[in-house]
Amino acid sequence: MSDPTEPDPAGEGIPPAAAEPVVRRRNATRLSLVWIVPIVAVVVGASLLINTLMQAGPHVMIEFRTAEGLEPGKTEVRYKEVVVGRVEAVSLSDDRKRVQVGVRLDRAVSNMAVEDTNFWVVRPRIGMAGISGLNTLLSGAYIGVDAGNSTRSRKHFVGLEAPPFVLRNEPGRSFVLRAPDLGSLDVGSPVYYRRTRVGRVVGYTLDPVNDELTVQVFIESPYEPLVTQQARFWNASGLDLQLNASGLTLNAQTVSSVIAGGIAFERLPGSEGLAAAPAGTRFYLFDDRKAALAPPDGPALTIRMVFDQSVRGLSTGAPVDFLGIELGTVQSMQLLYDARTQRYPMEVTADIYPLRLGKVRNAMLQGAPAGGAADIRFLKQLVDSGLRAQLRTGNLLTSQQYVALDFTPRTPQATLDMSNGVPRVPTVPGTLSELQPQIAEIVARLNKVPFDEIGRDLQSTLSQARAAIRELSPEAQKALAEVQRTLGSVQASLQRLDRNLLDESAPVQRNVEQTMTELQRAAQALRALSDYLQRHPETLLRGKRADPPLADREKPR
Repeated sequence: MSDPTEPDPAGEGIPPAAAEPVVRRRNATRLSLVWIVPIVAVVVGASLLINTLMQAGPHVMIEFRTAEGLEPGKTEVRYKEVVVGRVEAVSLSDDRKRVQVGVRLDRAVSNMAVEDTNFWVVRPRIGMAGISGLNTLLSGAYIGVDAGNSTRSRKHFVGLEAPPFVLRNEPGRSFVLRAPDLGSLDVGSPVYYRRTRVGRVVGYTLDPVNDELTVQVFIESPYEPLVTQQARFWNASGLDLQLNASGLTLNAQTVSSVIAGGIAFERLPGSEGLAAAPAGTRFYLFDDRKAALAPPDGPALTIRMVFDQSVRGLSTGAPVDFLGIELGTVQSMQLLYDARTQRYPMEVTADIYPLRLGKVRNAMLQGAPAGGAADIRFLKQLVDSGLRAQLRTGNLLTSQQYVALDFTPRTPQATLDMSNGVPRVPTVPGTLSELQPQIAEIVARLNKVPFDEIGRDLQSTLSQARAAIRELSPEAQKALAEVQRTLGSVQASLQRLDRNLLDESAPVQRNVEQTMTELQRAAQALRALSDYLQRHPETLLRGKRADPPLADREKPR
């Protein structure tokens, strides 16, 4: 074996030369496998980004007073409880007075970003309309949307601090009520029909031109057909407590209306089947149900009545009654001075409504139109027939008085006075006024009776009688003693007679009872003897046969 370290002279054992390396140029278009994963990630990310951009709707900015409950990435934007967007950012405005909330709407509702769209934050609230937003206690606050109908796009909005009281396209109908006073009504106050909530107050304004309030109410579906042209609205706020000549009256709708106020309405009797009133119809808001449902009064006729007596208990608003029908109310009272008689009569002015007499007025006026000369002529006919005004007590408990127009018998002849343009109805004293002079006369006569003198005379007579008894003669005193003894004997005799005759254990009564018993037994014996003689008349000749032995009497058995 040769040593590999020794030289090989023949050249044998020389290893062949290495092949010339070939330089190959790298293909610049060839992508390494290392880049596959990043490229795929980029592609997926880009596709997601494109998809997101294609699905995303418009970005709007909403200003609120506070960002309470709003969280970027979590707070939702809902329309009819459907999520249509989400809050992306919350920041302060440049002046730091308000909060700017960036909202990304869904592409499907991109048409909501228009001018008349309203946004508000839904939180738990307690108001006149009740409690709302309780579900946000668990889910958190969210932004509500009332989609507008405008075609002009908008990116910046000022959010509402409270939900709107009427949403667009909400089923129902709005009406306008004219009222002289708002009372305790407020936005959100309920509207009742037969004590059932059917709507709410959505606003009110003061009309300075007509000096009245206009209250906007919204009747929710399906109750809007209940409002017809014959509907009557009245203020049902609080308790309607009246203490007048008719007594104590208390009316209320519901507990909530007592606390928060409300409006109620009804339809006049006989108006069933009428078409529903169109939206925007104007009605009058009455003070109470009685005034709302009263029949049409027609024009009022102002009359005067002068009472020559005290009108204590009569107040403004007291009824004017005609044979039980409330014909009007007292409007004012004024004290006068009569220089001729030097007295102070009271002039009472009242408004009456002759149309409330219905058929009576039509019969007497033969269908003359209401108001003016016709009503005065009608009143004159009544006065000529004996109609007089009289103060009467309507309630003995409250001593409230009212004016009664009635036909009083045996009254002096009088006519309707038209001296100052306002008809003056003649009056007669009230029933209490007639009694007062009579009572005063009786009291005056009683005062004339010398009760003190009579008392003194009686006392003197008794004293004289006592002195006369003390001064009786001995014979008279002896006679009185005999009389007393005789009376004592009579009393003792009566006691004995009562003990012997009337007492249950008296011997006379026992003897009488025994005698009566014996008589009863004798009567029974005679009845038995007469029966035996009828069956055996021969006994009168032969005598009674001996009784059979006991053994023979037992055989037939």
